[in-house]
Amino acid sequence: MSSLLGIRLRMARKAKQLTQIQVKRLTNINNKTLSGYEKGVSNPDIDTLITLANLYETSIDYLVGYIDVPTPHLFEKKACYEEYVLSAPTLGDAAHRIAELKNKYYIDKDTFLRLSEMAYDKHSSLQEKNIIKTVYSKK
Repeated sequence: MSSLLGIRLRMARKAKQLTQIQVKRLTNINNKTLSGYEKGVSNPDIDTLITLANLYETSIDYLVGYIDVPTPHLFEKKACYEEYVLSAPTLGDAAHRIAELKNKYYIDKDTFLRLSEMAYDKHSSLQEKNIIKTVYSKK
């Protein structure tokens, strides 16, 4: 890997408006180690690279210089997130799925809130329909 990796790691981190300390808190990657990656002094192993790509919502291909588009997979991933959350049978299950996405894929705050609202809207309307159905069936 080259110094391009370091440059792109730094650019991706800054694009997400994260400091090295914040990345350390989110990933347990020591900020001095991250600094070494960004300066091109050392290279991350594949698991670390996957973690950083997920956190920065970019691809490994972009980080290592194989492609020049930072987020080609992002739209596809977000659609999968929505499908995954909305297929949950209950609001509680949807909340668990959102938490899983936050912990595993480091979804950003906007995505977290959007998924939460979508799940709430879906399940609250289902709940209201069930209440109305129950009230009318008792009459």
